[in-house]
Amino acid sequence: EPEIDLVVMDVEPKRRSIRMLARKMVACLARGSFGRYAQDIMSLWKGGWIDHELPAPCKTDSVSVVMTVAQGDAYYAAARYAKRYDLPLVSIFHDWWPHIARLHKPFRSIIQDSFMQLYQDSALALSVSAGMKKALGPHPNSKVLYPIPAAIDDMKVESKESDQKPFRLLYSGNITVYGAMLMNALELLKNDKGIRLEVRGASANWPADTRKEMTERGLLLPYAEREEFNSWLESADAFLITQSFDGNDARLMQTNFPSKLVEFAQFGKPLVVWGPAEASAPVWAEESGQALVVDQEDPKCLRGALEKLSNDKAEQDRLASGAKEAATGPFNPERIQSDFLRWLREVAA
Repeated sequence: EPEIDLVVMDVEPKRRSIRMLARKMVACLARGSFGRYAQDIMSLWKGGWIDHELPAPCKTDSVSVVMTVAQGDAYYAAARYAKRYDLPLVSIFHDWWPHIARLHKPFRSIIQDSFMQLYQDSALALSVSAGMKKALGPHPNSKVLYPIPAAIDDMKVESKESDQKPFRLLYSGNITVYGAMLMNALELLKNDKGIRLEVRGASANWPADTRKEMTERGLLLPYAEREEFNSWLESADAFLITQSFDGNDARLMQTNFPSKLVEFAQFGKPLVVWGPAEASAPVWAEESGQALVVDQEDPKCLRGALEKLSNDKAEQDRLASGAKEAATGPFNPERIQSDFLRWLREVAA
């Protein structure tokens, strides 16, 4: 098959100009206490400084496509570039950018409109979840492309049967957004003899007393190198995947897809999804039957579900099989990569 050449274009001004000066000034403003005002300005500028930095496509016999991620400022320029040179536009929708952007409310509609326009202008739209695809609406060529995990062979994972007590539930990932949930769960389970929750991630924003206590108990762990991290993951009885119960985050939770869910499935252990029923991971779990769902925010509900699971070997085996089926099916990294390349070639043709 023909090779695909990837050319990553630099979007920052390189030549001295008024655009460069303005870009630097806004960037400095964005890092300070006036960050939201800087983002307001950026929403009006729409990546306008980028256009003059992009070279024309090379003249070759092969077909070129323009690919962008629907986040930040560069996607505006990508859409204009594709239109200028009459090239297919491929857009990846990983997060609901209008929700994430740090803007004052009057400017949020600008981002919302441009986000939706990018979707319509795309020759190929790649949504990270079925929820994202549904929220974006009808499109002639919209596909679901899950996050691509590290291949299980690359990680040299060996699934280990274990009758160890306590039942070890491991979490790794964002412990800022989900910090309150995780701290409440750790506090509730810290003295539990039958269930042990361990959390790994950057906890600098957690209260010092909580960090100290949970670290001393070995329940809060820092980042680790891949080999150590894999060894820790292999020791799990189950994995925890969280999504926010905050109503303000509803659209974000319904449209994104936890990359850790895809990664942890590769280890063939039960997956426990803790989040609102309408969020993407619980929806996937309920539809597939390949993970346990806890759709109540109260950590006592999580503990109850874990107590039941820890005493039900048949259900553990069923969920482990479900994780393996997901890992070799929709979450298979080779399958995801193959779909991605096939769709790229189709849109190029």
